[in-house]
Amino acid sequence: MYKRILVPLDGSALAERILPHVEAIAKTTGAEVLLLRTTDPRHGAIAAEAPTEARKWLDTDQAQAANYLEGVAKPLKDVGITTKLEVLVGEPAVEILMAAEKENVDLIAMMSHGATGFNHFDRGSVAEKVLKGSTRPVLMVRAFRSLLRQLDEQEVWAIKE
Repeated sequence: MYKRILVPLDGSALAERILPHVEAIAKTTGAEVLLLRTTDPRHGAIAAEAPTEARKWLDTDQAQAANYLEGVAKPLKDVGITTKLEVLVGEPAVEILMAAEKENVDLIAMMSHGATGFNHFDRGSVAEKVLKGSTRPVLMVRAFRSLLRQLDEQEVWAIKE
């Protein structure tokens, strides 16, 4: 069913909460996992104007992102999951959607909130943009659903119908 799963990560522990879900799916289906991290697009724009200094920033960002992804990939590799790492420069949602098409993934798996948390009302969250813009299936796990609550009688009946 799933042969390639794209997992966008932003470096936050919250975003990494998707990994147990991805691990379970990949182990069951034998899917390859593509871990993706984007770096700040402003450094790319600065690089065009002040190439030497900006290139250093961009190289540092990319090296840090690659090191981060290697650390995230290790536990997946240790349980036999094939992983591929990719660091891209640009607007996260756009890069995620383009990578999904380019890599021909069967699933994009991500948390509903990452580094930006709920501070997305003025520009929209990356997760929301990916969900709305993707032509591929998206597994979206809610990030802040830690408290279970009792359903009231109306909710129970609504579910049963």
